[in-house]
Amino acid sequence: MKNLYPLLLALVCTATLSGQAEIVGTVIDTTGTTLPGANAVLLRAQDSLLTSFGTTGADGVFRMQNVPSGAYLLRVTFLGYERPDQAITVSDDDQYFGLGDVKMYPAGFLINGVEVTADRIPIRMKGDTMLYDADAFAVGENAVVEDLLRRLPGMSVNGAGQITWRGKPINEVMINGKPFFAGNSTLLTQNLDAKAITNVEVFDQKTDSEEITGIDDGNENMTVNLEMKDEFKAKIFGELFAGYGTTERYQGGGKLFRISDASQLGVLGTVNNINKVGFSGDEISGFNGSSGRGRTPFWRGGGDGRLALDDGSATGENRSIAAGINYGMGVGKNGQLTADYALFDRDQTQRSTTIEAFNRRDDRRVVESLSQNTTANYSHRLGFELRQKLDSIARLRVTGNLTLQGGDALSNDTTTVKNAGVADNDFNVRERTRNERPSGQIRLNYNRGAGGRRGFMGGGPRGRTFGARLYGSFNNNQSDLNLLTQGFEADLALPGALVNGEQVQDRRTDSRNVGGAVEFAEPLGEKWRVNLEAEAEYDNDEGDYRFRLQEQTAVNLLDRTWTTGTGTASLVHTFGKGGNLSFGTRYQRGTLTLAGDEVRDESYGFLLPFVRLRKRLKKGFFSANLSSSAAAPSVSQLQTIAEPNASGRVSVGNPELDPSRSTNFFTYLWFNDQFRALSANGNINVSYTDNAFGNEVSFVQGQQIFRTINVSHAWRGSANVGTTIGMNFINGEFRAQAGGNVSRGNGIVDDVLRINTSVNYNAGANITTELNADSYIKLGYQFNSFTNSFSGGREDANTTQLSDDITAAFELEVSPKWRFESRFLYAIYRATDFSERQTIPDLRLSLELRPFRKAGHFVRLSASDLFNQNTIVNRNVGQFSTVETTANGLGRYYLATFHYKIK
Repeated sequence: MKNLYPLLLALVCTATLSGQAEIVGTVIDTTGTTLPGANAVLLRAQDSLLTSFGTTGADGVFRMQNVPSGAYLLRVTFLGYERPDQAITVSDDDQYFGLGDVKMYPAGFLINGVEVTADRIPIRMKGDTMLYDADAFAVGENAVVEDLLRRLPGMSVNGAGQITWRGKPINEVMINGKPFFAGNSTLLTQNLDAKAITNVEVFDQKTDSEEITGIDDGNENMTVNLEMKDEFKAKIFGELFAGYGTTERYQGGGKLFRISDASQLGVLGTVNNINKVGFSGDEISGFNGSSGRGRTPFWRGGGDGRLALDDGSATGENRSIAAGINYGMGVGKNGQLTADYALFDRDQTQRSTTIEAFNRRDDRRVVESLSQNTTANYSHRLGFELRQKLDSIARLRVTGNLTLQGGDALSNDTTTVKNAGVADNDFNVRERTRNERPSGQIRLNYNRGAGGRRGFMGGGPRGRTFGARLYGSFNNNQSDLNLLTQGFEADLALPGALVNGEQVQDRRTDSRNVGGAVEFAEPLGEKWRVNLEAEAEYDNDEGDYRFRLQEQTAVNLLDRTWTTGTGTASLVHTFGKGGNLSFGTRYQRGTLTLAGDEVRDESYGFLLPFVRLRKRLKKGFFSANLSSSAAAPSVSQLQTIAEPNASGRVSVGNPELDPSRSTNFFTYLWFNDQFRALSANGNINVSYTDNAFGNEVSFVQGQQIFRTINVSHAWRGSANVGTTIGMNFINGEFRAQAGGNVSRGNGIVDDVLRINTSVNYNAGANITTELNADSYIKLGYQFNSFTNSFSGGREDANTTQLSDDITAAFELEVSPKWRFESRFLYAIYRATDFSERQTIPDLRLSLELRPFRKAGHFVRLSASDLFNQNTIVNRNVGQFSTVETTANGLGRYYLATFHYKIK
């Protein structure tokens, strides 16, 4: 007896140490009421030995921790209730079983001839993979995958279709274990029938290097894999739609998909004049986004003719055409090829007013421009990606694309310049531009492991790796400009500046970039390895700008080359599960060469140390990164040429620019307690730049001359925090976030050294409650503050812009045949010293009629901008000025659209 207690204690400790799984469930009765005080016991299947037990709390939840692997029977008891035992098998890889609702039945119910089977296991954690049993989560009759994902604990989908799991964004969505619609997955998740899915898996997709070495690098690439049921494979699904409305508004298009084990095919297209540029929610970028290629700045849109994707709030009036084809297929035994093509074509007419106020106390200069413009843009893109497992220790990945984009635009601007409230210059500008920009890139990555060989210093058998990458790109930008200015009172003796008369510009920039690198990793022991890398890169820009003003001509030529050679050495220490510490340094030797109008040949040396820490916590993740880098000026910054703006803003190059060197610190902390429905995250980012690129600004009559210069230093920092709290009492969640950033640097204004500081911050919260599986209400608020200040000299000035955004949205399914949706946005721009307070309410309503319930076809009646504001406002506080742009939209209109489902 004396030795019995130590023996029992040892057995308990052994079971605890070897335990891996946690089992959680909520005990309810047949009405859904939770049952506090119910007992749950786990019996070993082979001999009914008690292994673990738990008692439900006030919320009806029981929890069993550190359950060893094996076969068990779960038995739940409560006075006056009964249920059959449930078989559970725990493997060595299992970490978590979420049983969901464990239903109890009134005593005697089971012997009355009614057969009750044990509940399913909705959630299971196996190794690093979370598995959801799709059939265990109830969804509506015509639910799509996105509806299913919203029902999964820990998973959320925002209005744009972006998926997050435990607060972390999903980087890729795979189908049957193969990449498809990566980067942005809305096409797949918003069209595939939820009933076609048998399992949803969430995991950190390993990189090629991680697969080869078996060493977790600590970075996370969260991925969702959708496993389809066999009966849904190789079937065509999607939808066709067409609609027409008031003020001659229309839309039409469709999406068709076919997915099988061997291949995946998607075809889509749309044409509309309701300001949906491309597809809502960045669908087209996800459609052609294998491995995130669609998330490049080109697809996100912006200036220079690039197409911004929008869900219907684009400025002006737009006619948009978009189409795409995506095809994926297996190559050999372990390869996957994805190819895609996308087309955009957009015509826009717009009326806008732009007010720019400069932050100078003794010179309250305000420039106001009234603009009427028409724009036509197009783009074609052809891309591919090949992923190939050459053998068990070798991986090859090749990506590439070709793009052709271009367009033309015509604008007529009337500009007024006021100083201290008094108009002292009025002029008109007619500007016609035409551009064409072909580009392309290709990248090859090869990684190979050492197989069974040991390292040269006696390291582990799987630590040695070799990697190589080659890359190249080109970009040709041909841009022609015809500028006619009338009434301008000051002519600036600078080629390309805003002057009276007709000016013709022929501008061309050709860019080439090629490079390659080799990397070698060698283990130094079980926990340490050394990484060595060498890289060479050649980057060349050629600028050819030609100008003509009446009889005067000017030619500006510049050939800029930045050639670098980089060597890197680092040590990596792995610890725990997914934790690693790496530190080392890079030495970069760069040569900046200029030829043409400017001749220059200078070399620079940079020592660029870095430290990285990655640590996976039990309920979260922590990372910290200290890195440094060098950047060379671009040809547009170097070329001594002016690029005029219709409002009198002129940018001038500077051939004396030197490269800059930056040091950046970034840390990120994420916490998630799935069982308590609580997650939080935060990050801090601080950067310091030596020899930074700044601005020298001169104010002359009617024009502002911006010239890039090297300044001694610049600081930039940001911080963000956020939290999500599940609230059972409202069947929903509460989300809050706050963030801010600050920048501080030197500049020169009218030959006076100035310190410029910008501080921007925002804070907001929203609350969502689910009414049923297909209905919810969401309310939110966000406050934004933008402040810019100057110090130094006699021109201290501060500019602050405050705004508020109030949002409300709901989706209400009254019956299987009736569904309401609404979105309300109330934007408030508070008054500044140059602009009055503005309020922009935007209300949109829609009603879905589903007379064909089983087929899924429906009619959608929608109303946009019910308050008929026909106004879109954007304010921005910059380094030297505050800019407000007010543009027209579509105004109030009504639209009826018929959607024909194919499934």
